Amino acid sequence: MGYDKNKGHKYEDEISAILLERHITVKQICTNCGFEIFSSTQQQCTTCNIDLKLTAGSGVQEDLIFKHNGLDVSTELKNNAEDPDWGQCALIPTKNNGNWIWEMVRAFFHTKNNGNWIWNYSDTSKEKKPKLIKYYEQFKFKDGSVGLLTYLNNKKIIPNKYRVVNKDMTFELRKQDQKNFEDTKHKISTLAFSKFHEKKSDYVQIGGGYGFFHIHSDSANIGTEQFDAEFTLRFRAKTTNTHFPLCPKCDRECKPGNTPECTSCKILIPKKEEIGHQCPSCLKHEKEENSKIVPYKKFNHRDDHLEFVVVIKNPKIKTKSKFNLDPTFDGQEFPPIKS
Repeated sequence: MGYDKNKGHKYEDEISAILLERHITVKQICTNCGFEIFSSTQQQCTTCNIDLKLTAGSGVQEDLIFKHNGLDVSTELKNNAEDPDWGQCALIPTKNNGNWIWEMVRAFFHTKNNGNWIWNYSDTSKEKKPKLIKYYEQFKFKDGSVGLLTYLNNKKIIPNKYRVVNKDMTFELRKQDQKNFEDTKHKISTLAFSKFHEKKSDYVQIGGGYGFFHIHSDSANIGTEQFDAEFTLRFRAKTTNTHFPLCPKCDRECKPGNTPECTSCKILIPKKEEIGHQCPSCLKHEKEENSKIVPYKKFNHRDDHLEFVVVIKNPKIKTKSKFNLDPTFDGQEFPPIKS
C-alpha cells in the first residue's frame, strides 16, 4: 500500500539511489521481515518479494550505512538545514504529591519543587541519549539556572495534558499547552548535536548545498571537514497524531501510520487522499485552506496526543563542505568513497 513520503524521506531515497548509481555498497533492509544485506545494486527480499529499503527513515537508527574500505559508515541525512529537528528528548510532567520517589528524582537531577508539577526525561530518552542529557544538565540558561530540568521547573508550567483525562482534552487546551511550553530563547553549540549522534551516526549529509561532513571525527578517513554550527534550543509541545482511522469492518479505532491496520480484524485500512475528506473538528478552528485532507474514509479526531520535547534545530552552519553526496551542486566534489 502506497503512502505520501515527506521531503526528508524523499531526500534520503535520492541520496541512497545516487550511491547505488556509483556502485557504492549500501545496507538494505526489508521493512516487512527485517532481513538485511549489503549490496551495490538494488536488492529484493526473497521472502517478501519487495524491494529492500536503503534507509532507516524516522527513528533512533542511522539514516544510511555504506561501506568504505571495508568499514561500515553510518550517515545522518538532512534535506535542508532549517526544517528538521536535529534530535529530541521527550519530557514528562508529573504531579508532585510529596512522594519520596520524586524527592529522590529531584535530588538526582538537582531540581527543586517549584509548584505542583515537576518534569523529568522519558525513560526512552534516558536510555538512548544519556550523554546528551548530561550535556543539557550542565547547560547554563539565561535566567542563571544550570540544568535543563531546573530551568523548566523554575517556569512552573502546569500542563493540561496529564492533568486532564484524555477524553476531555480539547483543541483549546492543546493549543494552550503548546503556547505555554514553547521556548526558543537559547542558543546551543554543535556539541549538543554531536552528543545526540555519538552512538548513532559518524557523518552527516545536509541538502541545499551544505554537503557532507563528519560529526565527531573522520573515523573512516574519507577526508571530510567537521560539522560546525550554532543551534537554537527549542522546548516544544507537539501533536504526534490527531486523526485515527476506524476499521471499515468493526469500526474500531486503530493506530495511524504508513500502513494502518486493525489488529482485531487482521486487515489493512485503506489510506489515500481520494477516499478521505477534511476533518470537521479541524475546520472549526483552522482556516479551510489549511485543513488538509485526512486520507481515511472514517476516522476520529483527537487532541490528546501531545508530546513535550526539547530539540536542537535551525543550525547556523559556519561553512559549506568541500564534499557533497548530491552531485548537482557546483564547486563541491563527491567524496572519495571506495566500497
